[in-house]
Amino acid sequence: MNIYEMYVEHWKRPGFWVRRTTWGNTIAKIKEVGELVGRAPYYGNPQVVAVVFDLHTGELKDEYFVIDTAGTYKTWRWVNPPSWSGEPDFDPKAGRAILNVPYAENRRASSIGARWSALLGAWWIAETDEKALAKAKDRGYMEPIPHRIYFSGTFEQRLTAKDSGAKWESRKQLWSLPTTETEAIDKLRIAGFQEVDPT
Repeated sequence: MNIYEMYVEHWKRPGFWVRRTTWGNTIAKIKEVGELVGRAPYYGNPQVVAVVFDLHTGELKDEYFVIDTAGTYKTWRWVNPPSWSGEPDFDPKAGRAILNVPYAENRRASSIGARWSALLGAWWIAETDEKALAKAKDRGYMEPIPHRIYFSGTFEQRLTAKDSGAKWESRKQLWSLPTTETEAIDKLRIAGFQEVDPT
């Protein structure tokens, strides 16, 4: 994820911690994110400001550090707060009802107000949004989420995986399908995908 996507995952609130992949002993807390006016994943490239600290001691290094690469990937990592901050880890499930949305229903889920979380690998609705939750229940999205089965495959096999409805799990670097999608699972096995235990 880029920093804008992290901000969206963090309920569109600053206050989360990041590290740059090239940083040795520093950590930053996002202080400000400008208004998101464009489409994902860059949202119009608004300004992002962070406070930079020494990773180990908490010593203040820069109180107003403008991040001019907030939209880049492979540059920034969302990290848990350092122990000296006294802050709890971010729980992406807190306040969110996790939905069971079949792949073919993605657009319908979005139309009722559901949002996709890259962190959770699932669609969700705020627990306080009673109207959207009622619609999700009517459409069967509140049913228990089935376990997932994971596959590894080559880059050349990606179109087969997508056509089967498999989801790319970027954090695990694997494809996944719900165990209920037996035809799609068989399709991947026949195509030479290898079943993998992600733990």
